[in-house]
Amino acid sequence: MRRAMAPHKKATTSKPPKTIKATKPSKQTIAAPAATLAAALPPARVHDSSYHYPLLFGDRSAYDALLRWFEGVEETRSMPWRKKWIDPAELTGSEEELGRVLSMRAYEVWVSEVMLQQTRVSTVIPYFNNWIAKWPTVQDLADANHDDVLSVWKGLGYYSRATRLHEGAKAMIAKSADAPCAIPSGAAELQEFPGIGRYTAGAVSSIAFGEAEPVLDGNVARVLSRQLGLYMDVKDKKATDVLWDIADQLIKHAAGFPETKANAVPGQWNQALMELGSTICTPRPRCDQCPIQGTCRVYSEGKALFDKRRSSAVLPDIEDACSLCAPLDTDDLASIPDDTANDDAPRASKKKKLATKPTNTISHYFAVGTRKPNVDTGDGEDDLGSPPVEETRKRKTPASTATESKSIPTYCSLFPKKIAKKKVAEEECVVCIVEMCLSDGSSKWLIEQRPAKGLLASLWQFPQSSLAASQNTPSQRKISAQKYVSGLDLGAVDMTKAHYVASFPPLVHIFTHLKLTMHAYRYSIQVDNADDIELICKGPPARRWVDTNAMNNETLSTGMRKCWELVLRTV
Repeated sequence: MRRAMAPHKKATTSKPPKTIKATKPSKQTIAAPAATLAAALPPARVHDSSYHYPLLFGDRSAYDALLRWFEGVEETRSMPWRKKWIDPAELTGSEEELGRVLSMRAYEVWVSEVMLQQTRVSTVIPYFNNWIAKWPTVQDLADANHDDVLSVWKGLGYYSRATRLHEGAKAMIAKSADAPCAIPSGAAELQEFPGIGRYTAGAVSSIAFGEAEPVLDGNVARVLSRQLGLYMDVKDKKATDVLWDIADQLIKHAAGFPETKANAVPGQWNQALMELGSTICTPRPRCDQCPIQGTCRVYSEGKALFDKRRSSAVLPDIEDACSLCAPLDTDDLASIPDDTANDDAPRASKKKKLATKPTNTISHYFAVGTRKPNVDTGDGEDDLGSPPVEETRKRKTPASTATESKSIPTYCSLFPKKIAKKKVAEEECVVCIVEMCLSDGSSKWLIEQRPAKGLLASLWQFPQSSLAASQNTPSQRKISAQKYVSGLDLGAVDMTKAHYVASFPPLVHIFTHLKLTMHAYRYSIQVDNADDIELICKGPPARRWVDTNAMNNETLSTGMRKCWELVLRTV
């Protein structure tokens, strides 16, 4: 692999790779413990920093178990971007052919990883297939029209991802020149391109090229937090540095780096961690199905609590005490549903039990309940659908086992530390839907393009203007909309002659960090001579008049499409 890719790296690197700060080792180095450490029992969780040294390092069988588990998942949960690793040594043909094959594979991984950011797999699959069918290579994407790129992305959300993909493809083609492979194999090189951060670079480098490069997304961070017993906000800079360091050490250990060069293991390892976090080690984990349960620090803590064990650990010196973990808030147990291990069971809130039993301690939560005796209801009817009591007792899981299967995952669900979400900002705006009525009876509608950066980058919308907090009455909003429409500079079209037609009920659209209330108003303007009208208006922003029948082909945001649907009901 190294020999095959050497010419490519030389051709694509005209200067030393820029320094990537995220790749620097963390100042919080976690050393191996001098001896086996007992579980750090809450609520105090007394431990030093060596407690977070991964138990995976000492258990090769756990590595193998995770990889075997993922092999089975690959067969049952197939995805179009999951393919067998391409070993260059097994390929025949010219260096150019090898570069073409590797470039296509890396491109597929890159596209899939960008699409999967904050989007469900089931949603991504049809978009991925459609994208690859339209632009099968990075060269095809680089040559694409940007409006076409946004159109194919339409409905997937977070449109800036499509823009970054397009810009990255153009930059790669421009830089690769005559190199056999248009996409570099190294994670540091990949991060030099627009829209490719450390996570995406690690995914492409490991999955497509077999390089021992780590990944760290929300799912992997949750898995590692529990494996290490690290009670931190994983989005905190200090936690992120530590987790990146550990992820890097783990993948190099799994791949046998540096003795073993590029191979299939890095890609399988990273995908296994991501899959484990998305299906098993979820916010409400299914610990009984976890292939690396035996090396999970948090699981061992939950088990120790259930078994009523007491830690034999002595208090560490203040200079050795862990400076990473936050104090465990055991009150969080009160708000966690009691059905963590069974999503199909009726949900009972723990808070309801606390109303009658105010005791709120870890030991109380993990107490094994006793079976209630059967009570004669006195209704005189037999339940013919239930088996005899003796048979029921034989079939039922012992109370202690059933409680354990719920209590331990419930404890694990406390990790990583949860941070209260900030209140979503709220804004209001007027959306002005302007119809140009032509003498032949046809109509055209005015749309404008959003800025290339920021929210809904480069998408088209009806002219929109933000409202001040003081403009909160219907009359004030209507006046604001009319003033905004009249002030639009559209060349030969005198917008001061646009007259109000109708208003619509407010539409609320929720973004990740914004709640936007849109007040839509419809206006019309009569034009006698269409030949004098420029359908593409001078910007910025770019504006144009669109036929009614062509509106469905425009790359409007979801919120704007809702506004258009309101208009269609009145046209």
